[in-house]
Amino acid sequence: MRERLDKVTARVDQARAKLDEHPSHARLQRRLAAADADFEETLELYDSTPGGQDDLRAAFATEPDPERRADLDRRLAAGQQLRAEQTEALRRARNGADNDNERGEHDGRTDDTGTPREVLEEVRLEPGTAGGPAEGDRGALHGLGNRGSGSLRLLINGQQIHPVADHTLSADERADFAERGLSAPTLYELAPADAGIYRAQMLELTRRNTYAASVHVYDEDEYRQMRLLVTDDGKAGVALKGDEVVSVFAHKDSAHSDVAQSMLRQSAMLGGHRLDCFDTVLPNLYADAGFVPVARLAWNDDYAPDGWDYQQFGRFNGGRPDVVFMAYDPEKVGGTYTPGAGAYIDEYDVGIARAQAYGNNDTITVANDTSTRRSEHV
Repeated sequence: MRERLDKVTARVDQARAKLDEHPSHARLQRRLAAADADFEETLELYDSTPGGQDDLRAAFATEPDPERRADLDRRLAAGQQLRAEQTEALRRARNGADNDNERGEHDGRTDDTGTPREVLEEVRLEPGTAGGPAEGDRGALHGLGNRGSGSLRLLINGQQIHPVADHTLSADERADFAERGLSAPTLYELAPADAGIYRAQMLELTRRNTYAASVHVYDEDEYRQMRLLVTDDGKAGVALKGDEVVSVFAHKDSAHSDVAQSMLRQSAMLGGHRLDCFDTVLPNLYADAGFVPVARLAWNDDYAPDGWDYQQFGRFNGGRPDVVFMAYDPEKVGGTYTPGAGAYIDEYDVGIARAQAYGNNDTITVANDTSTRRSEHV
């Protein structure tokens, strides 16, 4: 679609150049008018693709003129609406819901508002949501199932899933991520009954990633008690265990690359205000998302995860990294991690309590340890 837009733009430029040479030529005037109309239609279609939406968000983030920003915002909303209409029309076309009358004759209606089916087939909906990037026109929509019965369905590993809610960052936040080259797709919240699908994705990650021993995979019953959020293809996600962020994952073949930061932002907005992890590469990722270290627990061989390879993790304190407890601070989004930050503690529960108390002036007592934690002291 981007290539088509470039060709139409070139056609407009050529028609305008010809008309500049012969301003009174009626046929050249009609040719320019036709080229302009074709450009407007193609631009509208491009705005509905993930690539077009990303371009609009990036332009919105850097545009200083209020009127121009308002126009970009209008185009963004119109593009999202058109994409939804295209998706529904393509679903109906594939399911055989043609606009034929009882005699089998087409009644002339289009499959959605102003979009004939041949246009839909030409556009070829790109994979991913409007919030995420897609490279080129890569065929029919992948990941999204149809929208029968007025509810969204996802297609994950060949299974149709009915999410209970969807969560999308604001236009400004999505533009910020796009400006950094990061994905910010809509996240879909799974029903408890679909916890097994989330766990399967986590297990698949452990089979592919040599560092997967540093990530804990919960039992399916435990996942049922959590809020489980995934991208539309199910290949990236984050879970909320009360106020704790757990089980963050992203497969390399996901349609949404570099998606972890936006998922962490979403989880923080939904109440995920703390996490803990081994002091490997993860604290750097979490610090960028606004999590700050508040405590650390020294490695203990007795509690090494199953399958832990000391040689594999050798560059992290000789294969024995600390556990770092981190708390969310919206003022520290985009921050950097300082190795060794966070005072040492002797009990895991103390680290949890300090993360929960971050930003408060509350005095907490856990495992016979009394601590007062203020954000400016961490």
